[in-house]
Amino acid sequence: MIKDPSNCLQYYFCSDPDGNGVLEHSLYPSTCPEGYFFNAAESVRECEKIVPDTNYCKDLCSPCALQCQEPGTMLPSPTDCQLYKICLDNGFLDVSCPPEYPNFNFETSDCTNDDTVCYNLCDPCEVYCVAEGKIPDPKNCNGYLYCHPPEVAYFLCPEGEAFNSDLLLCEPFAGNCTNTC
Repeated sequence: MIKDPSNCLQYYFCSDPDGNGVLEHSLYPSTCPEGYFFNAAESVRECEKIVPDTNYCKDLCSPCALQCQEPGTMLPSPTDCQLYKICLDNGFLDVSCPPEYPNFNFETSDCTNDDTVCYNLCDPCEVYCVAEGKIPDPKNCNGYLYCHPPEVAYFLCPEGEAFNSDLLLCEPFAGNCTNTC
């Protein structure tokens, strides 16, 4: 079993479907029983009872958040198969694949015409509560979520305000905001 990198209450089973020694994880995660978390320590790897006031839910990551290891690295766009990003010293450079090779293969870091190689681990409609703080509600642009992994609380902005996902705060908004999902 391996941990779900974005949820400490879930884990994946591994299997060798072809019998060739190459393990694949299950398509969907399994969830620990209520009051338990998945302990991914090498010597444990099982659901254990949550002990109050401990940091049992740590080292989580969002499949939608890009992290550069070094300048020049090519990373997939989390939401668009035709784009990739090149890591710079101070951010990213967005690049489009050419029309003849429209899809970025995140495993080989090149553009191809194969549409089965797209990075599909980021679901923009899924809430990834991986660190404490505010995150946009993808289904309600007039609100936001407050994360304290693994717990999530939903909030609405005051009347006439929408959540600014760049500034992570509610601000006056004239008109209709647009939901991600």
